Amino acid sequence: MENQHENLENNQKIQIIKEKKTNWSSIFVATILAFTVGIVATYFALQNNQNALTRKIGDDSFDEFLTVFQELQTNHYFFDEENDLIRGAINGMIAATGDNYSNFFTASDFNQAMGHLRESFYGIGAEVAVINGNATIVSPMLGSPAENAGVLPGDVILSVDSVDVRDENLNEVIDRIRGPYGTEVTLGILRSGVDMIEITITRGRIINETVTTDVFVRNGQTIGYIRVSTFGEATLSAFQDAIDELEAMNIDGLIVDLRNNSGGYLHIVNGMVSYVLPSGLPITSAVDRHGNLTTHYTRGNSDSRLDVEIITLINGGSASASEIFAAAMRESGGFEVMGTTSFGKGTVQQPRPISADSVLQLTIQAWLTPHGHLIQDYGVEPTITVEPGELINILQVHLGDEEVLRYDMVHNGVLNAQRTLAALGFNLDRTDGYFDESTVLAVRAFQAEHDLLETGEIDGLTATAISMALRQLIRNPDYDQQIQAAIDWFTN
Repeated sequence: MENQHENLENNQKIQIIKEKKTNWSSIFVATILAFTVGIVATYFALQNNQNALTRKIGDDSFDEFLTVFQELQTNHYFFDEENDLIRGAINGMIAATGDNYSNFFTASDFNQAMGHLRESFYGIGAEVAVINGNATIVSPMLGSPAENAGVLPGDVILSVDSVDVRDENLNEVIDRIRGPYGTEVTLGILRSGVDMIEITITRGRIINETVTTDVFVRNGQTIGYIRVSTFGEATLSAFQDAIDELEAMNIDGLIVDLRNNSGGYLHIVNGMVSYVLPSGLPITSAVDRHGNLTTHYTRGNSDSRLDVEIITLINGGSASASEIFAAAMRESGGFEVMGTTSFGKGTVQQPRPISADSVLQLTIQAWLTPHGHLIQDYGVEPTITVEPGELINILQVHLGDEEVLRYDMVHNGVLNAQRTLAALGFNLDRTDGYFDESTVLAVRAFQAEHDLLETGEIDGLTATAISMALRQLIRNPDYDQQIQAAIDWFTN
């Protein structure tokens, strides 16, 4: 009776998903593209057949469509031949479903959207982020073309191949930087202590490292740490290598960090779960619009389970494949999941070729956890809730063009700078946004440490340096409350 009640509840939830039209805030627009490709590669083998759109000639709705189409072409004041009315109509049909994860791509746009899942790509090999409103080099990869050419952390990108990119979004800047292997790209760089310089870099093949490891030793316990940034082409083998390496060190516990991981290939997450859990356990199930269920199980040898306790870290940026992994570890593995509730992206997209230059990415199924709970809109709840800590709430110091913060000013940028400087260990009397004398002294001390002109004022270069320091502080495990809570769980 209990199982029947649970199935009825799930069927009702599934129906809610099918009927619901989600109204996302614009702040998620950049994130949605990454989440959209989260699990699409589950069925990445593109089908050659294409269902023909059938209609009756006398259908009133289609007649209305044709009439409006002809009127726009013939009489619309702003119409020109570059207006793609058909593509606009297709996008309108998809938008009418209320599904933010179904999309219509050009072939090149689809390939680009899937690029973060590939084993490698062509570019300069540097992490770029928006800092103080500008595209900024966070760090060049070791041995990368960017490092070899002399690019440094904190370099602000003003132009790419002589094109001013200060008003472009981050994706547009990255698109300009990437290009064919062996070709050159010239970055216009603003660097502390110098005027704008130009650095020409020859693009190379960049290995997409989606798995990184670390080891923490505390109270006689050795805790392995694996960070998985996405479930890409090479992630499974890298994950297996990381597990083997940590096992050889006789670790006493393992942390798998999936925070801000937007997803990836289903077969990859299936392989990863299978590498640490016994065979024959449910990983996830997919249900279609007709209620048909397909369940995926762990595979391999029954003794292949990693014989240590495992904690999976998740947060609101963990989506799709990350949620499948976390739910499997919690419900089939019986392990702890720590952090905050995940994003709640639990639908399956299948790419279908529409023409030689277009791909329809279509939502065809919803994911369920091993215990039959929906992921879409609900997410995966941690067994142990741990908030990320105050550092994550400190904002970057953002200044407008030519803006400078100085003594006796009140400004949000001053507040953010004070909070960052205090976290870095500088002495301040106030952290309320008023630029007092102690802030002047702290800024001067910070500028001295970072080879900046010691003015005691916060200009663009100092603001960028403070924001970069905040970013590095957030990445430091010693200041990461969720990682520290996981270590404490093992060692206490």
